[in-house]
Amino acid sequence: MRPRATRLILARTAAVAALMLSALPAAAAVDTVQPSPNKAQVAATGASSIAVTWRVGRSIVSMLPAPGTIGSQRAELLINGAVVATIGRRLEQTTDGEQTPETFLFRETVSIPQSLVYRALKQESPIVIRRSFEDSIETGSEDGEVLVVPAGPGSAEFSVQRVSLSFFDDSRTQVLPKNGELRAVAEINTTGTNLLTGVWEVASGSSTAGAPVFRPLTLVRQGIAASGRTVVTSPRLPTATEGTNLVRFRITNPETDFQQPVLQYYVTPPSATVAVDPLREILLSGPRPGEALTEETRFAWTALAGTATYHLELFAAPAGPAGLVDTQSVRSEIPLDPSPETGQTDGQVPLAGVFVQGSETEARLADFTLAQLPGDRRYLWKVSAIDAKGAVIGSSSVREIYKP
Repeated sequence: MRPRATRLILARTAAVAALMLSALPAAAAVDTVQPSPNKAQVAATGASSIAVTWRVGRSIVSMLPAPGTIGSQRAELLINGAVVATIGRRLEQTTDGEQTPETFLFRETVSIPQSLVYRALKQESPIVIRRSFEDSIETGSEDGEVLVVPAGPGSAEFSVQRVSLSFFDDSRTQVLPKNGELRAVAEINTTGTNLLTGVWEVASGSSTAGAPVFRPLTLVRQGIAASGRTVVTSPRLPTATEGTNLVRFRITNPETDFQQPVLQYYVTPPSATVAVDPLREILLSGPRPGEALTEETRFAWTALAGTATYHLELFAAPAGPAGLVDTQSVRSEIPLDPSPETGQTDGQVPLAGVFVQGSETEARLADFTLAQLPGDRRYLWKVSAIDAKGAVIGSSSVREIYKP
């Protein structure tokens, strides 16, 4: 074939190809969506706002120009893969499509409600901000995602670090007449954010002699918005049953790996006298004055006739050097003072205590009770005797003990 003829054929082929391409519809597509930042942290204790820039790429695969509109309707928030909210406004830009590839920048501020942050923490999942961008002259879309992670104290694993129980006056034991009013308070130290659930439970005097049988008093459900201290107050405690009663706040969520504390209160007959004068002496037999207080410490005393229950109480010691508060002989059988001096603890709220049946003459503090007493401190302790009518009929002298 001659060169001239070859050139004519090639020219005709190119013309036909150009004609065919010009007949095709314009084709353009969004092919990349890159958010900045692609990961962000938000406070775990409140609503948050995140400034996001969406970088959208567009490529044209047909003849230029290819005018169109690049847009995204609204942003979606996802937790655990499920859409939980649709937020924001429509974002869009138009182009004359005279060049390829093209890049478009979309800027917005995304607000995340506190309720969704709380929900993400509860489900132990990050929040995802997702936007889908599409081209008006092409079907299909391209997604971009920002990973949002709650951070700070509230983002820690939800757990209970400590539970402290006391009565309304900060005491940990109470003696009150039948049908008197009494409430307990639980101070709970937690980490993380979640729903705290628990049950106030009581055991009446008829069941506390052996293994106590607790019955529910009220259910508590309280949202914890941040790590720290939470206070839960009980409803009015039942005081219709005379004798030793128990109350506790049993936490059901989260699970705890420590022994939860129990408070004791002693209900007397309504006509009971709080105290009689003179008091009879209770002789203490252990521990010796100034001894260390440990998990194995056994408090012991001699029996006092007519006692229905004994009340062991511990108080804060006054400031000053340690000394022997009790000068009585440890094994003395003769009272040094028929009316013992207990003024050192008058007006003080006991820091801890326990009730013991009148047939018993020794007691040991429960582990959770001992844990409520700070270490490296001195304490005073004494034992009181209460008769069947609720009257205080005897008391020991005051001794000092030291908790390392």
